[in-house]
Amino acid sequence: MLPLIPLVIQIAPTIAKWLFGEGSAAVIDKVKTVVSEVTGVSDPHSENGIAAVEAVLQGKPELAVQIQAQLAQIAAAREIEFNRAAEATRRLEFEALTAQITDTDSARRQTVALAQSGSVIAMGAPIVSTLVLVTFATVMSLALTRSLPSGSETILNMLLGTLAAMATSVVSYWVGSSAGSARKDEHIARLAANTNTLAS
Repeated sequence: MLPLIPLVIQIAPTIAKWLFGEGSAAVIDKVKTVVSEVTGVSDPHSENGIAAVEAVLQGKPELAVQIQAQLAQIAAAREIEFNRAAEATRRLEFEALTAQITDTDSARRQTVALAQSGSVIAMGAPIVSTLVLVTFATVMSLALTRSLPSGSETILNMLLGTLAAMATSVVSYWVGSSAGSARKDEHIARLAANTNTLAS
């Protein structure tokens, strides 16, 4: 395909960005087919084929216009396909974010309900949260102020990583609702804007 790329880009610049990267193989095959069918050159991507294509186009410039139109259609179809895939990815991210916010809100509501009923279980979340944060702070302090035994760095890194994730979950549980809801609203607005763009 490489010998054909400069000629194709010259005829239809809009196809250029789809000739490289993921999914480019299918686009290249379609481009080869279009050039071959329009010019009648059976092997347009070889050195000899390029010369034959150029000779045909010099004699019949209307064929270049025909190739340009078909390649523009291929580029447009690829653009639509790419946008749909991107929108699907954004929707999955949005659903995951919504599920996370819902889960956190449900746990928080359960804690409130237990506290209102006077249940001792209601103290579980505050106690666990306190233990996680204190443990994380203690381990971090020890790691920064004490010399570590040789060979313990890997274990300490794993422990700190686990505690950091748990501390993040604690903070998200107690104060993450507003930020999460804001991200969710922003995501909805972006999805709506993208949907309107595709529809138009």
